[in-house]
Amino acid sequence: MMRFFQEIYLNKSAFILLGICIVLFSFGLLNNVFFLLGKTLLIALFVVVSIEIILLWNEKNPIALTRKLPVRLSNGDENQVQFSIDNRLKMNLIANIIEELPEQLQLRNWQKTIKISAQKHVEYSYQISPKTRGVYLWQNCILLIRLFKYSLVSRKITFELHQERACYPSFEQFKKIPLNATVNNFKENNSENYVRKIGQSLEFEQIKDYSPEDDYRHINWKASAKSGKLMLNQYQEERSQDIYAIIDLGRTMKMAFNQQTLLDYAVNASLALSKAVISMNDKAGIIGLAHNNCQFLPAKKDIKQFGKINDFLYNIRTDFLEANYEFLYKFARVNLRQRSLLVIFKNFDSINALNRELPYLKAISKYHLVLVIFFENTEIAKIVEEKAVDLLGIYEKTIGQNMLNQNRLIAKELQMNGIQSICVEPEKLSLATINKFVEIKKRQIL
Repeated sequence: MMRFFQEIYLNKSAFILLGICIVLFSFGLLNNVFFLLGKTLLIALFVVVSIEIILLWNEKNPIALTRKLPVRLSNGDENQVQFSIDNRLKMNLIANIIEELPEQLQLRNWQKTIKISAQKHVEYSYQISPKTRGVYLWQNCILLIRLFKYSLVSRKITFELHQERACYPSFEQFKKIPLNATVNNFKENNSENYVRKIGQSLEFEQIKDYSPEDDYRHINWKASAKSGKLMLNQYQEERSQDIYAIIDLGRTMKMAFNQQTLLDYAVNASLALSKAVISMNDKAGIIGLAHNNCQFLPAKKDIKQFGKINDFLYNIRTDFLEANYEFLYKFARVNLRQRSLLVIFKNFDSINALNRELPYLKAISKYHLVLVIFFENTEIAKIVEEKAVDLLGIYEKTIGQNMLNQNRLIAKELQMNGIQSICVEPEKLSLATINKFVEIKKRQIL
């Protein structure tokens, strides 16, 4: 019985009619006609409410509902959530759907209204856009069903559909980025020149007869003894290069644009870069640079590496303390033995920040090719583009222009010290990173 009363909800129209009854009863003190009208309206209201209750509660389970979520959520992209609803009653219904969405979405009053025909099946979907990695929990789904638009009563039905989904770095971005076309175009245009000239691969290919122009250090003495002539081990030419995406986990990466932190933009771009690297038969690895340690995934090019990178990026966590580039230099000297391309995702808040870290970047660039990718503040760029209408606007525009000029100074300073760099808007980070990587490959400067 208690559950029955908990399911009854009076709609707005019922409260309006009750208000009218109160007004009529009030005027009934002056004239008995108003009292009779109020009494009649109250009786009619009671009768209509009773009829609606009988119709709505005639079936124990009038509605069946299931919620379908994606296997994984894609960070920063639109993800579709779908409902399947079956109306088991022999009458049309109007349903208000109230979702208890994950707390990360910060949507407290989400609800939608749909119409469901008698004994029909309805599919309904909506989009969510998660902005942070992690586990998202959907809780109950509540339906408030009524017979028509101005019904007096709704029946509350609660579906306990507790579901969890992990939000991974953006994999939906590959539908927007022409990655396959970029990789295929690169391979077609560089089929003859795409050979690394520095170093020697250890991947064995075959044993052949020795000739005077061959390297005598690769003579196979056992094979030579058996055949009675000099035989040589031949190795494949080195084509794979080590490419590391280094993500700054410091405080400056906590800045948010469109409710998404620069750290998550960098994580998404690192995933896109890794896919491009592996597609070009290079080795992809990840380094997360924190205050006093480096989270490290060594570069490889096997078929499982992309999955490992995806899981690694999903699990990156930070306290947003100042990143230690001196520690990065020491770490790179110990762990990165082969000359590599280091793509550093970093946000400079001033030219002074660059000056603090430039000595370590220069030291690293002696042994590796360093590409620094830093962010353009799009909010400030919007202020600069707007026309100033008062003195405050002039001040804001002048200060904003000065901050944008600092980005140009930072890029110029890095270039003068032999360090590659690009300044890019957060929303265009993935595509700009891949294009710069392809440019470096074409120029063969690694």
